[in-house]
Amino acid sequence: MTVAEEPIPLPPITPGVARALNPLVRRIAAEGDGDEPGLNTYLIGIDEIVIIDPGPQDESHLDVLCGCGGDRIRWIVFTDTASAYSAGAQELKERTGAELVAPAGFDGADQVLGDGYKIDATEFRITAVAIDDGSDGRFSFVLEQERTLLAGDHVTEDTCPDGLAEKVKSYRIKSVAPGHGQYIENASGILS
Repeated sequence: MTVAEEPIPLPPITPGVARALNPLVRRIAAEGDGDEPGLNTYLIGIDEIVIIDPGPQDESHLDVLCGCGGDRIRWIVFTDTASAYSAGAQELKERTGAELVAPAGFDGADQVLGDGYKIDATEFRITAVAIDDGSDGRFSFVLEQERTLLAGDHVTEDTCPDGLAEKVKSYRIKSVAPGHGQYIENASGILS
């Protein structure tokens, strides 16, 4: 008889510290309120980097992002136009020279983000998937090589917007990178 192995607990999220989640994805959490870490910012790629959800206009958070990505940061996108996700985008663009890809009407955008927009980098492809029709500026992103959904706060362990699972079905998503909290290794229960 074998004893069921206990799952290994995930290390705590430490604001300001980069953590590799898979070969192409690193997470840096912003400072949060109280004891809880803030928004997760994701750096995708190695030679060329896209920043997803640069987060608040917080100098120390932006310093860490620039320190980890530097001149390899080529694109900046976000899952929501609310300031908690996007306020740091303009300063990050100025510091790095990266292209800001944002929904229509977002001040300072270089390209208009829409459903199906693709970023083709040397090592990966990211495809934007609109929540609803995208007119409200809410998106998720599929990192095709890792079959990861970078979902912001639209998807959690308990929730998934109506229709999103069907939109990403063809990508066979295996993991979810949420806006807050831990990386979700097994997306099958969420996106089924």
